[in-house]
Amino acid sequence: MGGIKLRRSLSIIIVGILVLSGLGAVALNSDAKQSNSNNLGDKMFTHAVFAEFGSTSSCPHCPYAHIALKNIYYGGWYPFLYTSLALNHNTHANARWNEYNGYGVPDTFFDGGYKVDYGAYDNVQQMMSWYNTTINQCGNRVVPDIETTLNVNWLGSATMDIQVSVENKDTTQYNGRIRVYVTEIESTMGWKDAQNHPYTFAFLDYAFNEVISIDGSDTWTDSITWDGHNYNDGYGHTFGNIQYGNIMVIAAVFNSQGHSAYSDPPDNQHPFTAYYVDDAAGFWVGENTPPNTPSNPNPANGATGVDLNKDLSWTGGDPDPTHDTVTYDVYFGTSSPPPLVSPGHSTTTYDPGTMSAGTTYYWQIIAKDNHGASTTGPIWHFTTAGGNQAPSAPTITGPAKGKPGIKYDYTLNAVDPEGDNVYYFVDWGDTTNSGWIGPYASGVNVIVNHTWSAKGSYTIQAKAKDTHGAEGPWGSLQISMPRLSVFTNTLFMKFLERFPHAFPLLRQILGL
Repeated sequence: MGGIKLRRSLSIIIVGILVLSGLGAVALNSDAKQSNSNNLGDKMFTHAVFAEFGSTSSCPHCPYAHIALKNIYYGGWYPFLYTSLALNHNTHANARWNEYNGYGVPDTFFDGGYKVDYGAYDNVQQMMSWYNTTINQCGNRVVPDIETTLNVNWLGSATMDIQVSVENKDTTQYNGRIRVYVTEIESTMGWKDAQNHPYTFAFLDYAFNEVISIDGSDTWTDSITWDGHNYNDGYGHTFGNIQYGNIMVIAAVFNSQGHSAYSDPPDNQHPFTAYYVDDAAGFWVGENTPPNTPSNPNPANGATGVDLNKDLSWTGGDPDPTHDTVTYDVYFGTSSPPPLVSPGHSTTTYDPGTMSAGTTYYWQIIAKDNHGASTTGPIWHFTTAGGNQAPSAPTITGPAKGKPGIKYDYTLNAVDPEGDNVYYFVDWGDTTNSGWIGPYASGVNVIVNHTWSAKGSYTIQAKAKDTHGAEGPWGSLQISMPRLSVFTNTLFMKFLERFPHAFPLLRQILGL
């Protein structure tokens, strides 16, 4: 676990920056617009936990802590708020860090120093696990019964009307300090960590920083018109360019009772007096826009011959990319509408696993942002490659004319596209059939025979099915019985019957 020690003055920073491989940028999003952040997250805490994250742009370990905080916040699991103290960019952030007697970075002060997590693992998941444990410990702490409420109206041109109140629900007096931090959800000041990620919820300056005393069952209130043109980072850069939709105002109420703490708790070094946070609230200054309609499906809608191991992908996103987290509910299956298979999917790709050959699949994406707005995409479909195909219609060859009572041979031949063995079913057209016979090799001549008992015209029909049960279309052949009947019951036929050996050539022609 790494950390970089700093002098109290940031004018000298211990050099030794490691060359690190960059992490992919994390989508930056805002918490829902609320007057009281105690409503955030699903976890039941006694209060909203507040963290102050100290970092410098030269600290190689800080980005892992930074991304972990972002992931936890945007995950929405807890009533949790944080601000980034960009120590080498902002004198106000540096002054706040000095109040904690900060000496090394990264150093994260939870609830005013109730817990201090100094240093960082160079692994985001490890950092998230560490921070999650700390947040749960803070959130279950017994605190006075106070409630903080924020309301912010954007007046234009980097100016806001900020109203804050703290209600004391206890019967005894509450004494403490309120700090109201004006932060940029994503820094536009060029304040970035060592991996070039803009700081999130970057502390600009206070709207309020004052002692408060509230009688039992009473409420403290105040308001201010905060104009970014009148505030600066201490290096000559004002905040006159901040934008509507990229501002989070955070109010934190610190108890007046002091506690001994250390900014380097593993070594019990660098002591300071901690004043614990009893409540916090956040207000996002902006309006939410629903996510973009999912589009550009891959495979394309109606595609055929799709690979059985193809991943699904689409275009998503949100019109508010700097402060909205978008997740996707993925619906996928062989029926329409398809069933839900992956709720809250975090990326715009989905692996359905190995699909069945020759099968039509349907899928749909519903995009949701972290404010509860959603956009439903259309139902798409595609068909996978391969699959079992039925045999062809059999060819039927043999005599087209004949005589009742005589057995005739017919040859059947059907071809299966996959070369599977085939069965044949023959309907002789006289209310009799062969039933399924076989199996026989694909494309091989098969001889069958039949005897018709009465004269007339008949249609022989035959079809084939493969060993997987796929039946092909019918083939047919028209025949007639008997072949000639013009002489039947004539005097000449009676003559031939009386003299059976007369006229052998004629008898052959007539089939007698």
